[in-house]
Amino acid sequence: MFDGCGTDPSNKPPTCHKAFWQGSFLEVDPLTLTFLLGRLGRLTDSMTTDICAEAATTPAEIRVLAYLVHAPEHTARPSDVARFVVQTSGGLTATLSRLESAGLIERRPDPADGRGKLVVLSEDGRRLHDTVITRLTDATAAAVADLDLDDVGTHVRDLIIALERAAGLPTSAGFVANSLGAHA
Repeated sequence: MFDGCGTDPSNKPPTCHKAFWQGSFLEVDPLTLTFLLGRLGRLTDSMTTDICAEAATTPAEIRVLAYLVHAPEHTARPSDVARFVVQTSGGLTATLSRLESAGLIERRPDPADGRGKLVVLSEDGRRLHDTVITRLTDATAAAVADLDLDDVGTHVRDLIIALERAAGLPTSAGFVANSLGAHA
């Protein structure tokens, strides 16, 4: 079908996958895109869950730690964390309780709002984050080694902007993770 690819590119190099899909489907309709994005999300979640389990944590906990690593002064209001990690307030409360019990975060009074709390990353939380993120980064890099990350990144950010807009969420498409050594 495609030079060197045969009729089933599933066990062939990424160039065969690209040729196969581009030759088979000239357009992607919204339903197909919905299913493909769902599968992408499930595959990413599965990899993340496995890596988190090795470190005795969960993806929800790592998302909170990742948000705090990149937040100014490694501190944020729970409502800001919830919006970024896309978790309900009840789910976030449970996640924050587990993180606090493990000594990975602290909850402190918000000096700007006497009734509110701030979530603060601890040094142990930073270490756990760095360990899991390093493993996750290595696994992702190995999986996408043959792809043009600039091209993929552009399309993923465009999709994020569109889906966040449809959900009425502020955009996170401009987010760029700091390298592990760049913590303030």
